[in-house]
Amino acid sequence: RLSPPEKFDCRDVQNWPKWIRWFERYTIVSGLEKRDEAFQVNTLIYSMGDESEDILNASELTSAEKLNYKKVKECFDEHFIGEHNIIFERAKFNMRKQEPGETAKSFNTAVHKQADYCKFGALRDELIRDRIVVGIRDATLSEKLQMDAKLTLTTAVTRVKQSETVKQQQGWLCGASGPVSIKKP
Repeated sequence: RLSPPEKFDCRDVQNWPKWIRWFERYTIVSGLEKRDEAFQVNTLIYSMGDESEDILNASELTSAEKLNYKKVKECFDEHFIGEHNIIFERAKFNMRKQEPGETAKSFNTAVHKQADYCKFGALRDELIRDRIVVGIRDATLSEKLQMDAKLTLTTAVTRVKQSETVKQQQGWLCGASGPVSIKKP
């Protein structure tokens, strides 16, 4: 038997997208998604905690809508996230570059997270791929990736991570096997 995610702290609005994704994974693995909508809504409210019921009761949803999972989720999305300024979110996305000392993995995660606020639709993976390719600090690798006309997001992420790993390994090897001085008797 699986436990739902930990209760949601309604003051931590930044964490809402992550928490609700985690809850939706729970609905799949627990079989909750196959239950009726009212049961799903009640499980969501129970999982979030008592403050969520106050938010739902204060909403303008009708009694019937309060039993519809999609409507309730949209209500919480609006409450915790509000309306995003898509132009601003996309500008932040398009300006995102890998920071000095930031790992490829962290950069990839940050780009994906920012894309969640951009409503890219069907172009999401391509735009994330492009941002990773032009946003990485390694200009040589960026050029190589740009020359691959069939480059996918998965391939781009893999190659960026591999390049970083190989550079780290080379640094270790060069440091460990530096010049050896031999003293003659």
